[in-house]
Amino acid sequence: MTLGGFDLQAVLAATAPEARALAGKLAEHVERELLVKLEGELQAAEMEQFLNDYGASVAHRYQFPERMARQLGGELLLLRLPEQLDTAHAIAAMRQDGRVRLAEANHIVHSYGYVEPAQEPGGRTHPEPPGGTSQEPPARTHQEPTARTQQEPVLPDDLHEQQWNLRNTGQTDGKPGADISATQAWTLTTGRQDGPIVAIVDSGVDYRNPELAENLWTNPAETEDGQDNDGNGLVDDLHGGNFITGSGDPMDDSGHGTHIASIIAARGNNGQGMAGINWQGRLMPLKFLERSGRGSIADAIKGLAYAEQQGARITMNGWGTDVQNQALFEVMKASSALHICAAGNDGYDNDTRPIHPASFPLDNVIAVAATDHNDQFIKFSNRGHNSVDLAAPGRKVYSLTLDNEYKLLGGTSTAAAHVAGVAALIASRYPEATNDQIRTRIFSGVDPLPKNSDRVATGGRLNAFKALEEDSVPPASPADLWISQVGAQDVELSWTGTGDDGTTGQATRYELRYASRPIVDGEAREGQVPFKEATPVPTGTPRAPGSAESARIRVSPSGKDRKLYFALRAVDNVGNNSPLATTEALLPAAKVVHEDSFDAPESGWSKEGEWARVPEPGRGLVWTDSPESDYQNDINHSITSQPISLKGVRGAKLHFDTRFTIEPDHDGCHVEVYGKKFWGTRWRKEVTLEGFSDWKNMTVDLSDYDGQEIKMRFRMETDSSRTAYGVQVDNVVITRES
Repeated sequence: MTLGGFDLQAVLAATAPEARALAGKLAEHVERELLVKLEGELQAAEMEQFLNDYGASVAHRYQFPERMARQLGGELLLLRLPEQLDTAHAIAAMRQDGRVRLAEANHIVHSYGYVEPAQEPGGRTHPEPPGGTSQEPPARTHQEPTARTQQEPVLPDDLHEQQWNLRNTGQTDGKPGADISATQAWTLTTGRQDGPIVAIVDSGVDYRNPELAENLWTNPAETEDGQDNDGNGLVDDLHGGNFITGSGDPMDDSGHGTHIASIIAARGNNGQGMAGINWQGRLMPLKFLERSGRGSIADAIKGLAYAEQQGARITMNGWGTDVQNQALFEVMKASSALHICAAGNDGYDNDTRPIHPASFPLDNVIAVAATDHNDQFIKFSNRGHNSVDLAAPGRKVYSLTLDNEYKLLGGTSTAAAHVAGVAALIASRYPEATNDQIRTRIFSGVDPLPKNSDRVATGGRLNAFKALEEDSVPPASPADLWISQVGAQDVELSWTGTGDDGTTGQATRYELRYASRPIVDGEAREGQVPFKEATPVPTGTPRAPGSAESARIRVSPSGKDRKLYFALRAVDNVGNNSPLATTEALLPAAKVVHEDSFDAPESGWSKEGEWARVPEPGRGLVWTDSPESDYQNDINHSITSQPISLKGVRGAKLHFDTRFTIEPDHDGCHVEVYGKKFWGTRWRKEVTLEGFSDWKNMTVDLSDYDGQEIKMRFRMETDSSRTAYGVQVDNVVITRES
């Protein structure tokens, strides 16, 4: 087929090897459907030509608000392919088409529901509260306390005895206090009827249930009259949408979305059933999962686009896949909402086997693991010291399902629903709070889990009361920050511990960063670095105020004396930051044989494949194997140095800065040296980078190559399944002992 100068058969023939390789490793997807992002916005005639070239038709044209569309930077389409063109061949061909920025399969995702046997007392559909239905509801007020002291807990008349997740007194043989402190949080707010819209991107919601009906969002531009009043393509979308059928009816047919919705905002203090985290709220059901829990990413994106158009503040995503879908990533990144995501129910470490969207490294994504009534991690729950943010109750949680029934259910989607509920409480109490401020409140307010602190980034489990606390007093600045030791490659900093409110109480964490230029809080002028762009350094958990604190930093050496600048601040449990404490150190020159920061206009390194130098905030230019998206399957590409002389050198060592997310045991970035060792001269692997690491400095012993001329390379090698974000490399230095 040759149309307008485009010869499809010739393109298919040229890309056949790539198509064959891709066909064998495509994850579960909808065959002959492609998510495609075009370069810019094609005119009508150009669009028609593009579709004719492939014999494709537009199954859906995504509409986004103007701000979001600008950030996406190209039109996103769902294309339907002709019978004679399969998914793999179309992707391979379109990746060579200059009109296409992105082409990928419409991948399948699955819900993270883990259903456990119902243990409902007496089999009641609408259980009585403890003490019977004649119990008088507790007096409550919506006036918010000004003091920071904890108030008497608020107990709604429908708080069921099995809702240990909200108030755990040991009633289910669990650990008292292993809950989210909801009854204390309700002394501050119980939500608002005009509060933030929470989009339940799931299997729909049973919107007829009296526990949920009063807490549904209502579309102000739609009327139930069989017409599409607001012109968004959905008829009678009064409360949400169904993106499987393209209708305005998001009725749940599996119960999963209803379960999620009831945790977030079942009507509270109404004398029946259960209490949601928000007694009042605005739930927006967006159905894209089938009854089986299966759904497509194309339909999920339809739901996310609808949520953005209608002003959803929070989205709840109890589903996922182990496949990185770039279209979903870009849509979530461009969205203004805060996305709460289940970490997954496979028992994996997401640091090494990412689950998406939970593992997307985005500032508007929160990944949630699951714990039980003893504050123990559940075996099925995924974890990740770097990639999963916090834990929340996710086993045998009393909740609503279909047909007005209540069951004990669990999963990381259950856990994520608790975080979504608390995020909604925060946005109700603090309507101007940004995504970052909501995240900080949630993360800083967790209850520590000492035995499981390495399983999530915050080391803790959700606490609603701490996340809502009114606290305008920041920690005092650690004003005596000083350099206690310094060498060519190591710096030790010391300071006196500060508090939560000034010097009172215990700070939640310290944030320490360094850079090659002075670090400032807020906007930086020329010659400065903003704090958020400087390189972070682990500091450990703060001790009591007045304690001696310290941290050691290891950096790449340099052949010149140089200054490094350091900035430290304390953070309290609601995210208040202390003023910055700053200092600087003069690091002596090391004995350097070779040094490359990669910032020069011309790089002395040759490259293969996608490797490129890209700007990295606070660092200048760095090399990366995957500048546009995740690395690809079945690649073997490298960057290679020019020859480097080690003649007359004794005790050579290689130093470099790196960060990476690479599937372990299957993919890796090999650090290799070409030279003579033992009886042969060839490339040899010295170390392999795999798994997950934020920026760190690494050292490799090269003394076996003393006296030779060598070359170095960083070689990315991947297998035929799974991909991740790849590797970045900076500041490559070779030193000598003498």
